[in-house]
Amino acid sequence: MGISRFFEVVALGVKNLLRNKLRSFLTMLGIIFGVASVIAMLSVGAGARHEILSRIQELGVRNVIINSVKPPAEIKPDTTDTQNKDRYGLTFEDADYIANVIPTVETMLRVNRITQRLWYGSKRLEASVLGVEPAYLRMFGLEAGRGRVFTEVDAENFAKVCLVRRGLVAQLETVEDPIGMWLQIGGFPFQVIGVLEDAAFRSHTRKALNIDSTTQEVYIPYETSMRTLGTVTLIERAGSQEFTQVDLDQIVVTTTGESEVLRTSQMLTAALKKLHDRVDYEIVVPLELLKQSEETQRVFNLVMILIASISLLVGGIGIANIMLATITERTKEIGIRRALGARRRDIVLQFLAETTAIAAIGGLLGCLVGIAGILGIVELTNWKAVIAPSYVMLSLVISCTVGVVFGIFPARRAAQMDPITALRFE
Repeated sequence: MGISRFFEVVALGVKNLLRNKLRSFLTMLGIIFGVASVIAMLSVGAGARHEILSRIQELGVRNVIINSVKPPAEIKPDTTDTQNKDRYGLTFEDADYIANVIPTVETMLRVNRITQRLWYGSKRLEASVLGVEPAYLRMFGLEAGRGRVFTEVDAENFAKVCLVRRGLVAQLETVEDPIGMWLQIGGFPFQVIGVLEDAAFRSHTRKALNIDSTTQEVYIPYETSMRTLGTVTLIERAGSQEFTQVDLDQIVVTTTGESEVLRTSQMLTAALKKLHDRVDYEIVVPLELLKQSEETQRVFNLVMILIASISLLVGGIGIANIMLATITERTKEIGIRRALGARRRDIVLQFLAETTAIAAIGGLLGCLVGIAGILGIVELTNWKAVIAPSYVMLSLVISCTVGVVFGIFPARRAAQMDPITALRFE
């Protein structure tokens, strides 16, 4: 068949559709909603994947994070002593062992966290004071929105400087410039040199880094924390005092390469089992979280596409149903065309052109509806969504395929009619 003949048949098919605009539009609805569903689900799924991956990547794919975890309370004999002491978690010996024995460790950062009362004048707050090394701030992107962060020079000089959150400044209810402000932490004066943004750590990262979400965070140099605040936290409740001693609340290990992460985590697990009588620690491997998330997201996307495909399937059945009814109405027309020399493949091509045109136009309208719906959802709910050109192309290809697949049976049925019988049809 020549190109001119092909376009003639296609034009005839489109002309037949335009004769029944309302019926053609109603036939398209299934395709429109099916394509819109595919685009919406793919875009929302991609947005969720991007959000999850960005959260996990905040932790660094080459890092292995070890947190101290308080083990379940052990049964103790009755005592009238009002002072209870509990020691658990990572120790200085653990850090030395990791640094000196495990060969795949490139760098190791120590974190000390202690809950302390923070005073500013007569205002008192409970604060989670984290003693961290300057490299920790750089690793996790902790930058000062105002002022500066502390450096290696501050750490070497045991400087009593601190970084606070904007939320903490708001709770202090002061109109003074927070930069240069002096706070009393654990009985020691610390000068505020920088204010961090509140949204620096999201919930997923906070959990992995074992950051307490119930108290405000204050960051001070690790060396200063060891010299001034120590490793013992005092908790007073109901007339009793509980002392908790944790040498290191966290150790962040950076491996020599991404390929060494899993092996390093296995060696860390074996080492800590050897050094600890009880499981008072947890190991977080961001790379494993990343791989698990990607696998889960792939399954999620597949399920969403299958669900959206149900709408396309219904739309395809609608196309087949309408075309079968159309063939019955146009039986005499088919007979006349066959009598005038039209071959069976011409009839097949004509009806396939009609079903494909319905599917293609419905696909285009579905893309517009899907994109508009996604933009509306993002505006109303603040969800993340990623509308990629590949999703639009995939949806159009699927819709056209549906038109062809569900148009084959009606087209073949029309082409197989006996011309004489078709001419006599009333």
